[in-house]
Amino acid sequence: MSIFSKKISENEVIKFLSENPDFFLKNPNALEELEIKHESGGATSLIEKQVEIIKKKSQVTNSKLSEFLINAEFNQKLFIKVQKLILVILKARNLNTLSDQVELFFKKEFGTEKCKLFFFTQEDLFELSAERIISPEIATPVFSNLFKENTIYLGGLKHELSALVFGSKAMIEEGAICKLSSDKIAGTLALGSSRKGKFSKDSETLFLEFVLSVISHQIDSLLGKTDA
Repeated sequence: MSIFSKKISENEVIKFLSENPDFFLKNPNALEELEIKHESGGATSLIEKQVEIIKKKSQVTNSKLSEFLINAEFNQKLFIKVQKLILVILKARNLNTLSDQVELFFKKEFGTEKCKLFFFTQEDLFELSAERIISPEIATPVFSNLFKENTIYLGGLKHELSALVFGSKAMIEEGAICKLSSDKIAGTLALGSSRKGKFSKDSETLFLEFVLSVISHQIDSLLGKTDA
């Protein structure tokens, strides 16, 4: 072989074989020169190697299909639960009933450890029960900072915030603190867990954003009727 002969790269070989899939059919003698070793170290035939590759690809495909079906089933169940939750929200006739039903639904249907719906207002307004109220003087410095960047805060909770929202004995580690978008009254939907990882910062918020919009719309509808 000439010292000036061009050395063929592996990529060029792969490209050539891809463009000429019948190469080994036309040149069967070339198969005798191939050296294929099994992962265990022993020799194996080209056909055995092809079967091995096909099996691995099949396993990956089956795994992806199973994952797709699991996700589809999960999304279907979530959609049905969201439908039920919307009906619960729209059936509420006052803020206390709305709060009670939303909290109960999250705990029962979604397995949420703690769920609280609070309103930032004075006690003598909107006929709210006392446990549903956080005074604006207390709420403003705490939640304005929490919602500085996003309307939904996800992640670990400081003890002061956890105690204010869920109670000092709840031992809540993480939460989803969500700002209501009502035009009539400020407030928050708070979900909490004593286990880390339930409400991590990179969690998807699309579902919560939708639920918040429905709750806020119903709040405005209820308070609009009160004003009238």
